[in-house]
Amino acid sequence: MELKAKGFTSIKALLVEDIEVCRLVLSTFLLRLHCEVTPAMNGKEAIDLFLEGKKFDIVLFDKDMPVMTGPEVINSISSSIWHVFI
Repeated sequence: MELKAKGFTSIKALLVEDIEVCRLVLSTFLLRLHCEVTPAMNGKEAIDLFLEGKKFDIVLFDKDMPVMTGPEVINSISSSIWHVFI
């Protein structure tokens, strides 16, 4: 499920957060910055999105999540992207 800001969108953001309230707050903030937000509830969902060929300009990870933590996901996908900022 992708959330799109009204008007133009220039930045595709993946938001990986297991706590619903945090996901809602961060999604709202990103939408106000005209981002197209794709939420994921855990690291496994994030990796599945990358394996499906989805591309993102920015990825925000929760450090501590069930299934896979943010750092574990970064280690798994870092070979498929050019640069990662932690």
